[in-house]
Amino acid sequence: MPHILRLLVLLWLASGFVVAKPQDTIVVLTSFPESFYTPIKTAFEKAHPSLNLQLLNKKTPAVIQHIANKRSPKPDLVWMSSADAMATLQSKSLIDEPVTFAWSQFVFFWHNDKLSELGISSPKRWEDLLNPSFHQQIAISAPSRSGTNHLLIEIILQQYGWEDGWAYLSQLGGNLATVTARSFGVREGVIKQRFTLGPVVDFFYRSARAEGHPVGFEPVPNTPLIAAKIAHIRSQSKNTCSEKFVEYLLSDSGQNLLSLPSVNRISLQQGHRITEQNPSPVFDPYLSAMRYHAVNALFDQLITNRLADLQAFWQEWHQVQNHNIDIETQNKLNTIYEQATAVPISHKEAADQHLNNMLSPERRYTNTFQSVTGKWRETLSQNLDTATAALETIKLERNQ
Repeated sequence: MPHILRLLVLLWLASGFVVAKPQDTIVVLTSFPESFYTPIKTAFEKAHPSLNLQLLNKKTPAVIQHIANKRSPKPDLVWMSSADAMATLQSKSLIDEPVTFAWSQFVFFWHNDKLSELGISSPKRWEDLLNPSFHQQIAISAPSRSGTNHLLIEIILQQYGWEDGWAYLSQLGGNLATVTARSFGVREGVIKQRFTLGPVVDFFYRSARAEGHPVGFEPVPNTPLIAAKIAHIRSQSKNTCSEKFVEYLLSDSGQNLLSLPSVNRISLQQGHRITEQNPSPVFDPYLSAMRYHAVNALFDQLITNRLADLQAFWQEWHQVQNHNIDIETQNKLNTIYEQATAVPISHKEAADQHLNNMLSPERRYTNTFQSVTGKWRETLSQNLDTATAALETIKLERNQ
């Protein structure tokens, strides 16, 4: 038998075959869904047969914690569409300079049939979402669970300003049907007509339209494009192969993949044209990164955890506003509005790094986290209770 084996080996070598070189693995940590990265992974490995792309999918907050806590498997690259999450990692010197490879934009996304039932026009600006006819007809995802939606909330805060931005979000809460755990949940809810509309990134609309659903959209005005980025994890022993994947994303072949129905992103060239035609306000990702955890925790206390109270208060508010109001009553209503929309911390306090460290998701069940958010919850509840009682008084006075 040994003689036969030796003979087979000699024949195999003589035929010109050589031992295949093992594939080099590039580990990529990403918040992108499997439907997005699978065609890119397939095309890249076909172009680079000696390389294997290993994708590890997590939500954006979990991506940050994975890198910050040096969890296994150790990634070579981080790949996501949250500019402020990238800025957070960069500020902690955990990654190299991120590279933009694609763009997206935020849109108002609705179901045509549901919108027709309401009998109102499609939204063109943020203020349109406050129309009382949208009561319990809008959905949004929690920024603490979605890096993309954190960016959306931060855009509102930067456009309106800290106090006015939270005041807007409080009023929007009155029209929300739900706060979803994933941004994908907004897309699915609109398609299944659980609610009428929601602000989402454009690829949710495009994929729904490609599937034949009767949906519409409108780009959110005065809103910057969202940069999809990739960055090397900072390490003394860098995987030299990982640069090949970055180069591929920026190549013509990589950019052409962005138009695939399952990918649906704006190419670098298209993004440049859009920006030239419609210059958008400057977005500060570093400001967003500084107050990342504070904004997420405050949103949950202000909106997510008291949605029913906001729905009831703002519905009553609109009922009072529908009547003729004298100057004295209007002054009372102004005071009630300020009470109902007040936030428990200032923009300077929200950017405090010690506070943000205390409010990171991994410390959610610590006494410190619970103490801080508990005080916020108590203040917010007292304010809304006081505002509700004052509103009831106005209604009683009117009925006498």
